[in-house]
Amino acid sequence: MIAVINDVSFQYTFATKELAMEYMHKFLDICKRIKREEVTNVHEIKTGVIDTQMEISPDFKLIQLLQNFQTREERTFLLGLFTNQGTYQFEKGNLCRIAEKESLVCAYAIDNILVSLLSDMLFDEPVIMGIVADEEVSLRNLSKEEHINHYRKELGIRRYIANDTKHKSDRENPYGKGKVGSRMDLCDEEAQELLNRALLIKGRLYAKKNGCYYAFQNERDIDYHGYRADDVGEDIKSQLDKEFARE
Repeated sequence: MIAVINDVSFQYTFATKELAMEYMHKFLDICKRIKREEVTNVHEIKTGVIDTQMEISPDFKLIQLLQNFQTREERTFLLGLFTNQGTYQFEKGNLCRIAEKESLVCAYAIDNILVSLLSDMLFDEPVIMGIVADEEVSLRNLSKEEHINHYRKELGIRRYIANDTKHKSDRENPYGKGKVGSRMDLCDEEAQELLNRALLIKGRLYAKKNGCYYAFQNERDIDYHGYRADDVGEDIKSQLDKEFARE
């Protein structure tokens, strides 16, 4: 999945520069979050060319807003997002019309996801309606933190929940009649980091760390528990050996 910056949302202005700063911070937080390892299904963020000389509020240009961010890291991140990202501007494709405004890039959010600046109530909902090739389309939208939770499964967010009743940290654990639970020798933080990078193979998530193989089993929603999978098949081991060659 790709995340597409909604350039239409930058064609609206805020009443004051203080509001513009507030909502640009929220936009930045969403972009930074979807670039973290926890969002496993978004592989890149794409944007068109956004004019940093446009006014984002009366007598206050977007470039001035960016210069008002406190840290160089934030300024560099946003400026790169608007000017240096791979752009679809010169690719041939269908225009997307959102509320009578046109975009060269928003059509690429079909089957992907938009990231919008909350500059108008139009972008307040998790779904935005648009027109592409004279047909109405529904576009998934992120403009608030709660939208990330709304699309948690589509974004591939995974949450590690230790099952230490079944999977002990230091030994195999007999449970039930004739059943043995494999050990889980990683701490919760290590397990979460590994879960974020795990590969989906044959309907289950697998990973490798410190020469050992691990499986993660879905319990409900985005919750997974994990355990050592020393008896995993050779075909799965081969895939993991390639992907986690430095582990």
